[in-house]
Amino acid sequence: MRAPELSAVGPFHPDGAGGFVAPAADDQGLCGYVDHHGAWLAAPALTNTGAFEDDGLSRFRARDGHWGYAGTDGIPVIAATLTEAGVFREGVATARTEDGVGYIDTSGGFVIRPQYAAAGPFAPNGLAGVRMADDGRCGYIDRTGRTVIEPRFDGAKPFGPDGAAPVRVGDRWGLIDEKGAWIVAPSFPMLGPFGANGLAYVLGGSVGNHFRGFLNARGEVVIEATDRLSQDFRCGLVRFDDGYAHGYLDVTGEEVIAQCYEWAEDFDLGGAAVAHCLAPLEDDSEEARAAADRPSGRAWGVLRSDERFIPVHHLEPLTDADGWVLGFASGTGLAAFVTSDGGVAHVDRDGHDVCRLVADADGAALRLEDPAVTTLWESTAAAGSYARVDPAHCGEADSYLVHPGAPERDIAELAVELLAAEPRRFEPCSLIFDSREDPYETAAPEDDPDADDGTWWGAMSVVAEAFLYAEHQHDFSFLQDWVVERFGEIEADAVSRLTARFGEPLPGVELCLRSGDGESSTVWQAGDGRLVLQSYFLVGDGDVEIQLWLAALADEAPH
Repeated sequence: MRAPELSAVGPFHPDGAGGFVAPAADDQGLCGYVDHHGAWLAAPALTNTGAFEDDGLSRFRARDGHWGYAGTDGIPVIAATLTEAGVFREGVATARTEDGVGYIDTSGGFVIRPQYAAAGPFAPNGLAGVRMADDGRCGYIDRTGRTVIEPRFDGAKPFGPDGAAPVRVGDRWGLIDEKGAWIVAPSFPMLGPFGANGLAYVLGGSVGNHFRGFLNARGEVVIEATDRLSQDFRCGLVRFDDGYAHGYLDVTGEEVIAQCYEWAEDFDLGGAAVAHCLAPLEDDSEEARAAADRPSGRAWGVLRSDERFIPVHHLEPLTDADGWVLGFASGTGLAAFVTSDGGVAHVDRDGHDVCRLVADADGAALRLEDPAVTTLWESTAAAGSYARVDPAHCGEADSYLVHPGAPERDIAELAVELLAAEPRRFEPCSLIFDSREDPYETAAPEDDPDADDGTWWGAMSVVAEAFLYAEHQHDFSFLQDWVVERFGEIEADAVSRLTARFGEPLPGVELCLRSGDGESSTVWQAGDGRLVLQSYFLVGDGDVEIQLWLAALADEAPH
């Protein structure tokens, strides 16, 4: 429909005339609206455009920084005169001017004048929480602006469907009814807003004995978990995990989907989530064979809220620049996966490929293909213009190699080069603790001021390295095991190649170039010097580094 020349496209919304409209941004980052043919309904001239809400309005920000609202034809319905603009709920939206926050209707007129420091949406019971401009206290007003519950709280969230609202006094949250009377006195460190199911996420307990769960409008904790628990119900289910296995509970706290998944996301509104199996599939189905194509033998796929799991034929989900799985979070009903040939496949909620974007091996062409591998769009350029996508989590062993000429260069040739190099003082670098990156650079005292002189004479190279962030391992528990297995493959291959070139390693001899939380080495005699291959494992503040070093040690320090 349109060549990929836009830098962003938001979710489409019916425009009431048989078509669709979506916010979009051009390649310069300027925003407007496109129709269902990909043509501009409103030319890109804005700094921000938001998704269309159910009322058919989209918030936009003009170049002067003021906010307004556009209709589904892309034409402003409410002029950009506001310093802040909220989403319409119950027919009104919060809006800020230089006088404070008030409420506007869909014509843009203030139905409650701007006067508050902050204000929340109106709940179905007609009450909204507001923060007073003079003393910062919070209370509740009705649709006329009349104060119904006097401002006496330090924080206030919307009323839920059963007539209870979370409020904060000091650093503790409690519940009040529609008259402002306490249902539960402030006692919880954290209390979220009520969902449509009448439950609110809660963090409670005492120091060292916290629990998380959900409570109802009577203040009763109906779900209590000692493990990790998502804060949102999706399709009637909430995700929980113990840091290793993920499953889902219903509103009664019953485990509906068993903890069979090593990783999973919250369901989208259509009942789909990206998930990773905890164990290899053992049957002989086509889906199991697809999973077996993955090096781990465990399947990534689409998990449905009806408990069905549909493995996909791809390596792993696409991640953002920081390594987090994108999944179904875009709201389009599609999830992107990295393919075995370095492309990106967009998969629907039934696990079917909808389209695929792939670059040629030489990087000279980029193609969009349908499931029948028919080219829908193609761009050509100089070789190397387009790069294939590498797996962010579970790469092949070669993806961790960093030595010069890797992965094509034989490590035995690297060893010959190191043995012939002029000996220099060196000390291997830690990815976690050292400020330096060059092993020949003198270590800074602040790196490890109490350490003995750990320098060596000779030459060295980093063969392979990996850095695992603590927060990633917290969510993706399989990462460390995967990388350790790949480094085992790299080390075994290196030992085999070096033995073929330099003979059997010295029996019972180990040299530690640098100690960490786990290391091992293999040593060869090479002429007057020694050749050392050392694996290095280190943990620091939850982060993990794994390195493989190759060093040629001189027989003695040069004079």
